[in-house]
Amino acid sequence: MRTVLALAAFAASALAYQVTEPSQTQGWTTVGPNIVTWDRVSTDTTNFTLVLTNQNRNLLPTDEILVAFVDGTTGKQTASEPSAGWPVGTGFRVNLVQDTQHLSTIYAQSSEFTIAQSTSSVASSSTLAASSAAASR
Repeated sequence: MRTVLALAAFAASALAYQVTEPSQTQGWTTVGPNIVTWDRVSTDTTNFTLVLTNQNRNLLPTDEILVAFVDGTTGKQTASEPSAGWPVGTGFRVNLVQDTQHLSTIYAQSSEFTIAQSTSSVASSSTLAASSAAASR
């Protein structure tokens, strides 16, 4: 009986949304929007909400709704930078959830990934500082 239940659970999980990016090998950076991609089957619901989460509440005190209404049939969504900016660290996940009122109804979850400080933002800051210094001369 346990084998039948395990196989049924496995079969159900194989026929559901699966987040393909971000992943352990393909994380995000702190500059600009980041991309979420997924696979789906025709029986999956057509819409969901994207949520950024991390069990380490020092890195992310509360879950962050990235996009409230996503058309699941597209397979790809750009997630714009939150108003407080992208947090930096490890252990982040993206959840595909039912909607903004049902954050615990998770359709799929990415593997853990890293959000890294982008070197281009540091370079941009350095360029901006150099430009400002030159302009003030």
